[in-house]
Amino acid sequence: MDRFEFTGKYAALLSGIEIGLGSLLHSFRVPFSGQFLSLNQGLILSRACHKSRGEKWSSRAPSGISNVSAVLKSLSPAGKKLTPMLAIAAQGNLFALGVILFGNNLMGLSFGMFLLSLWAFIQPLMIYLLLFGKNLLFMADYFIDKISKVTPVHEETLIGILVSIIAIKIILGQLVVIASYYLSDQKFKMYETKLLRTKVESSRKNLTPLRGAIKDLMNPLFLISLLLLGLFFFFSNSSASTTIWGLLRPLAGGFILFYLVRVMPMEGLSQKLKEGKFKNTGRALEKAIVYLKQI
Repeated sequence: MDRFEFTGKYAALLSGIEIGLGSLLHSFRVPFSGQFLSLNQGLILSRACHKSRGEKWSSRAPSGISNVSAVLKSLSPAGKKLTPMLAIAAQGNLFALGVILFGNNLMGLSFGMFLLSLWAFIQPLMIYLLLFGKNLLFMADYFIDKISKVTPVHEETLIGILVSIIAIKIILGQLVVIASYYLSDQKFKMYETKLLRTKVESSRKNLTPLRGAIKDLMNPLFLISLLLLGLFFFFSNSSASTTIWGLLRPLAGGFILFYLVRVMPMEGLSQKLKEGKFKNTGRALEKAIVYLKQI
């Protein structure tokens, strides 16, 4: 199997399993489903590295697989495109960095998985900082200070909880890397088949970009952040104009961002990749589409 066919095969596998696993997690209302999807990506990339060991291009395989899978996400008919594409591509390139630095071995895969595991926490934080700006930091500092005065929960406690959650994710990631080494082809095939065939009954209709953006604004985490921001302005005796501007900014910014990630025209990207400097990605993409049709 040549480089492009190998990349296309695993990119199609990653895309197919993302759909199956994502549907499964959503049907059971599993919180932080993005963390589980990133672990699944780590498993697929670890397996790909294991299977391509000895090839000259093996260190670049995680990057190629993830980039092609991200492009495949852009071809989906509905739903968010830009943010999942960013997550898949960024996580894949971070994973590849570990392999490039330390080689296609347990150490390289472990470091790559460490970087991949962190990105699933960093990207949402960056988006919320973009929406709420420095007010998010002021709000967090204000409420942590107030809570610490009336409860035994201090800043160090909250930081400890956050670090513990991140540490658990990193440990799970390392276990995934080890599993990729020792899983037999038969057991991995069973995992692959089970998730590829996962079909979740749903009465939901595909939302228009406008309705989808409004629904994203109803996300509990976004609403809680907005509510806490309003309380922060109220208790800090901010002026009415400051309060209104402070609340309208994330609302307007959130709506625009959530709308754009649904309507941004990404469909032409696959054709552009076949031209210029990205011919290799375009060739791998063609192979991936062939494999996807066979799933």
